[in-house]
Amino acid sequence: MRIVFLAAGNGERLKPVTDSASKVMIPVANVPFISWAMDSAKKVGEVLVVCREEQEDVKSLGEETVFQKEALGTLNAVLAAKSAISGDFMVINGDCCFSEEDIMAVARTKGNAMGVSPAASVKDFGAVEVKDGRVTSLREKPAEGRGLVNAGIYKFTGDFWGFAGAEKSERGEYEITDAISAMLKERRINAVEVKSWMTLSYPWDILSANERLLKERGSSIAKSAVIMSGVTIEEPVAIGEGARIGPNAYIRKYSSIGRDCHIGNAVEIKNSVVMSGTKIPHMSYIGDSIVGRDCNLAAGFIAANLRLNGQNIGMRVKGEVRDSGRKKLGAVIGNGVKTGVRVSIMPGKKIRSGMAIPAGAIVVRDVEEQPNVSKMGKVI
Repeated sequence: MRIVFLAAGNGERLKPVTDSASKVMIPVANVPFISWAMDSAKKVGEVLVVCREEQEDVKSLGEETVFQKEALGTLNAVLAAKSAISGDFMVINGDCCFSEEDIMAVARTKGNAMGVSPAASVKDFGAVEVKDGRVTSLREKPAEGRGLVNAGIYKFTGDFWGFAGAEKSERGEYEITDAISAMLKERRINAVEVKSWMTLSYPWDILSANERLLKERGSSIAKSAVIMSGVTIEEPVAIGEGARIGPNAYIRKYSSIGRDCHIGNAVEIKNSVVMSGTKIPHMSYIGDSIVGRDCNLAAGFIAANLRLNGQNIGMRVKGEVRDSGRKKLGAVIGNGVKTGVRVSIMPGKKIRSGMAIPAGAIVVRDVEEQPNVSKMGKVI
C-alpha cells in the first residue's frame, strides 16, 4: 500500500520558525517532525512525499517525491501523486504525528477510513460527525466546543478518484475534505479514533509535541556531544551531534538541543527547543521557548515565560492574538538572530529571523523589522 505524505504547506502560523524551513521539517526531539510518523508508516507500505520543487529540506529526507506545481490545496497535492498509486492507499498530513498502532488501525480498516480525534475545541480543525462508526458529515467552520475533529490521516480505495473533481474552496484551493464530503453521499467512510494524534498548528504546539515525544521515547544524547564539568541534566532530553554543554549549565527535562549548539556557563534551558548551530554561551535563561538555527544570544539573555498575574499567555499569529492555553510560554526566535548583552524578552513575543537586538533591550512586542540600535537599553 502506498502512504502519501502531504508536505507542501507553508506553515504561515508557525512563523518565524518556518521563515526558511518547511513546516514538516521543524525539529521536534531533534528529529524532523514528519519523520516520526513516516518511520511508523514504512511498516505499513511504501512512502511517497508530495512537496514543492523548491523544498530542498524535504527532498533531503531521501524519500520518493512528487512535486505539487502550485500550492492549490490538499486535494491538488493528492492528485499530483495519482500516477504513482494503484489500488488502496493512505494519505497523511505531514504536519501530523501518529503512533504505529494508530497508522495500522487506519490501514487495516476495510474500505475507506478517516482518522478522528476528540478535541477540546473543534474550531481550528473542523468538526466530524460520526454515527455508528461511520462519518456522516464534515463541518469546516464550526463554533467553539468539544467534539471529534479530522486528524489528517485517511485510507481510500480506488473509488476516491471518482470524487476528486471538487471545485475550489472559499480559500481558492482544492480541498481533500470537499472530495470526502462528496464521497459521503454515495460511499461509507469509517471513522477510526486515533489516540496518539499530534499536529503543529501554532508555535506552542512545537513545545507540546517535543515534551510528549521525549516522554514517550526517552532521552537521546549523541555520543559526540560534549558534556563538561558541573552540568546538570534532568532527563528526558535530546542533545544532538557535536553539541557542547557547559561548564555549569542546567538542562531541564523536555528540552531539545540541536547539533553543534553551545550551551555555556551558567545557562539554564527549561522545556525548550534550541535548533542546530545556536550559541547561548553565558549566564542566560531560556524558558518554554523556541530558538531557531544559528542564533547567538549574548550574556545575560532572558526569555521570560510567566505573566505576573498568572493568566494564559497570548501570542500574535497572522495579526491576531491567540490564547496559547499555556500559563508558561516564552519567546519564539527565528533563525540567525543575534543579541547584545542583557536582552530580556517578555512572554509570548516573537523575533523574526535575521534580526539583531541591541544590548540592554527589553522586548515587549514582536520584532518584525530591524530595531534602531540607538535604542540601546530601552524598550522595543
